[in-house]
Amino acid sequence: MKKRLLRSALALVLLLAIVILAGCSGGKSGSKSDSKSGSKSGNQSDDKDPDVRIIPSETSRIEYEEYDNGYLRMEIPKGWTLETPKTNPFSGYTFKLYNPKDADYLIEFSLGLSGFLKTEAARQTYAALYPDSVYGQAAAIDPQTTEQFYKVWNTTAKIGNQMINQEFFVYLDEFEVIENLGKSAFGGDIIRGAFVNDDGEPMQGLFTATVVDVGSFYTYGVDVAPLNSYHNILMYAPDTEFVNWQAIYDHCLSTIEFTDAFMIGFNSEQSSQIAAVRANARIYDEISSMIMDSWAARSNSYDIISQKRSDATLGYERVYDIDTGDVYRAYVGFTDDYTGTRYRSITDDMYTSVISGYIEK
Repeated sequence: MKKRLLRSALALVLLLAIVILAGCSGGKSGSKSDSKSGSKSGNQSDDKDPDVRIIPSETSRIEYEEYDNGYLRMEIPKGWTLETPKTNPFSGYTFKLYNPKDADYLIEFSLGLSGFLKTEAARQTYAALYPDSVYGQAAAIDPQTTEQFYKVWNTTAKIGNQMINQEFFVYLDEFEVIENLGKSAFGGDIIRGAFVNDDGEPMQGLFTATVVDVGSFYTYGVDVAPLNSYHNILMYAPDTEFVNWQAIYDHCLSTIEFTDAFMIGFNSEQSSQIAAVRANARIYDEISSMIMDSWAARSNSYDIISQKRSDATLGYERVYDIDTGDVYRAYVGFTDDYTGTRYRSITDDMYTSVISGYIEK
């Protein structure tokens, strides 16, 4: 009798367990359990992935404001300084835009520069005839290329600063070309270059200029006809930071517009090259697009080497978010400490990507 009662009790317990299990799973396809398992596909990370401390990068927090001085309108990063020299505001219009907290982040622009000769022989001839002339002092541009223009840039900057009695034009010490990225909208080249700042620290940037030969004029058998250079643009940042800032600079460049007041004053100036500014107020939007396309097509070998060297020096490793694709600099050892699946070590080709932020302990 006792055995029958025990078997009945066990059967009842088993039946109750079956009913409870059926009630939890049967007929409830919209339950949290099912919807969660259905949301995981491809590379998506686990919802329970551990939190990490991310500090957004400066470039990801950039806001723009409109600059307008009556001649020039453009969008610039909020808090940055746009400075113009005390010269004729029309022909050769020049400005530099920089971060006042760190002037190593900078764009310098000049609509036109003159005072160059084609050869050293021409420069020496002119200097002998007219010792005080800028044509005898400025470095010759030989050959007449964008690359050579920037190789002798420091002489141009020095003379320019002396002429306006102001330390305005920046210097490019130990300038070298990393890569020629092709032609600009005006025929000059777009160059990726490297140099060192006043403290000897490595810098990187993009440079363009269109050198124009206005013809020939012989004196004592030497062609002393001048050269001009138009649409001169320098944009640079510390070497391993430029990849993060290039798109910011390009956006600023794309918004350059000269006002009607500028155009009225400019009408008295003569230059077929600069006349394109009058014909197309958004010409620099076109130039910026060409620069961006050229930058996107660059070789990544320089970036990979320099970024790896920088990470090793500063104590970082790089990871990316598999859900968003964002790349982060993380403290060394992060991938050893991290127990989740959302952040993974980057591949070499991702060293060309903009840094979205920093992962800290």
